[in-house]
Amino acid sequence: MGKLSEVLVHVFVLTGMVLMPLTGFAQSAVLREVGDRLVDINKTIDYLEKTGDLVRVKSEVDPKYELAGIAKQYEGKKCVLFENVKGSKYPVFMGLLWNRETIGKLFETPKEKVPFVLAGAVAAWKKDKTALPSKVLEKGPANEVIQTKDFNLYDLPVPEHALKDGGAYFDSSVVVVKDPETGIANFSIHRIMITGKDSATFLIDPGRHLGAYLDIMEKKGKPLEVTINNGLSLAPWLVSAIPGQGPGKIGIASHLVGRPVDFIKAQTVDAPAFADAQFVIEAEILPNVRAPEGPFAEVTGYYAARADRWVMKVKAITHQKNPVFQSVLSGQEVWNAVGLTAEAKIFGIVSKKVPDLKAVYLPPGGAGFYGAVIQLQKSKEGVQDEAIRESFKAFPPLQWVQAVDTDVNIYDPIDVQWAFTTRFDARKGFIILPDQEGHILNPMVKGGFVTKVGIDATAPYPRTDAFERVQFKAVNLKDYVITE
Repeated sequence: MGKLSEVLVHVFVLTGMVLMPLTGFAQSAVLREVGDRLVDINKTIDYLEKTGDLVRVKSEVDPKYELAGIAKQYEGKKCVLFENVKGSKYPVFMGLLWNRETIGKLFETPKEKVPFVLAGAVAAWKKDKTALPSKVLEKGPANEVIQTKDFNLYDLPVPEHALKDGGAYFDSSVVVVKDPETGIANFSIHRIMITGKDSATFLIDPGRHLGAYLDIMEKKGKPLEVTINNGLSLAPWLVSAIPGQGPGKIGIASHLVGRPVDFIKAQTVDAPAFADAQFVIEAEILPNVRAPEGPFAEVTGYYAARADRWVMKVKAITHQKNPVFQSVLSGQEVWNAVGLTAEAKIFGIVSKKVPDLKAVYLPPGGAGFYGAVIQLQKSKEGVQDEAIRESFKAFPPLQWVQAVDTDVNIYDPIDVQWAFTTRFDARKGFIILPDQEGHILNPMVKGGFVTKVGIDATAPYPRTDAFERVQFKAVNLKDYVITE
């Protein structure tokens, strides 16, 4: 049995979930195919074409506003490949993460199981951190074409999405950097605004490893070298969003695909790049230099303000022979990316302390950051309060957590609202946590702090007849002759 299959079996046994949809993973050919499309975005696009989950836009599209306007019409539905982008010879791919149904297909597992697959990869890496070691190769697809002179960031089809964005943004690219003290590679996603043919400004959220590395280098008056990797498929992209894992992320990505995810050497900087990236921008972050960045349409649905932020100087661009540029539309795609990884983290941490926890969902209405619905099989009264408090600890950006029972579909907002309406007691069902750490992008966070709310929408334990849900006979419509 392959490594990915072992991870999946392990996590599904632990969580008591049905394993039947995953039996195909026992075949090594299927394992290789799934692993390949989780790393190589070209194989991802080929798969989406076969499954009918891809739309091709053949008309010429302006990357300034028009491309995003079209993409918005497909948000949450099919992925989109823009084949003819004005001013560039490269196509643009969008929507990889805005539909959880599609993400589940790429993993060959039901959409509800994807967070458990991520949690399983984290658990497998923690169990054996020496397994599936990645290599740094001299050559790979990402440096088939090398430009160390006469390159221009404006030649790339980097879109300008929202009407008040400050410029064209790399908003889906993964920044790879070495820890200045250990030399171990770490990677994360940051928004990066182009300001010139070889320059950009970017944001670092507080608490990120990249910010800590920059502090070290700025005190020395030296630049911090990085690679900006565009066009990565689900495994490295999702893993880069897992909070708090630091240099372990490459190992987690490797466990997720069942084989090592390799890097390549950069041409001009001392930082590796992903071997299967479509584009690699090699750059150095200048010490103690700041320049305006923003506004930018953020995950909250509001514009992040313009301010002086960190500056990059680009030294080289490499790419595949026929590359595809990837971009992300702020909205459901970001909500899912953060939500899936945060769900995995919350479940992994909280379920150890509260075994009654059965599932976690960060819904789109919470922007994938700020709200969670947790599902419990209550074994005693009060366990819901413990689970709520531990969820806030596990993922500090959360501002509200609602607890429901296992007879409530956490993915159905109507069912969740029904639980609130029929099981929430306002006299004792609120948990108010004032002056808690918040996420700086949310405009309700003032000075880094916000008041958080827990909501107990579970039925009393033990369950009385008054809280027994109405049920109907389960039938399969395929067994009937029906004309519509």
